[in-house]
Amino acid sequence: MKIALPLIDASTIYKDNPYTAPKFGIYNIDGNKDNVSFGLNAIIDNPWNSSSCKLFNQDQLKCSCNKEEQERIEHKCEHYALLDLIYDCRYLLANKYCENTKKSMQSGGIAIVNVPPIITKIDTAIKNFLIGASLASTVKHIHHAS
Repeated sequence: MKIALPLIDASTIYKDNPYTAPKFGIYNIDGNKDNVSFGLNAIIDNPWNSSSCKLFNQDQLKCSCNKEEQERIEHKCEHYALLDLIYDCRYLLANKYCENTKKSMQSGGIAIVNVPPIITKIDTAIKNFLIGASLASTVKHIHHAS
């Protein structure tokens, strides 16, 4: 399975809206429930960060675009460009994301998994994802403690 993680550089997780990330790390995860391994497949530059593209404003970075902006077709298309970058991944691990990012990923069959804000290391983010995914697939009942 392949997953994508927004990055600032090869060793730093990007914490804002993934479509504004400078890069994406693409990681392969292999194995079974007893022995799982993961490794970096590639680091891909986000074309929205090239010098010929626009700079992002604070609303875009922080996922706080107003409803009118979210409905603009150009704004929606910007998010689909991200889907084109990570199309062969099954999951996108992200700290925060906007509704347009969520919609574009869902339409491409990519699930977004939240990375808790306290996680700062790439390997910890991937391990958190793996543990959470394995627990979520095996837990049958969750009860509130009384």
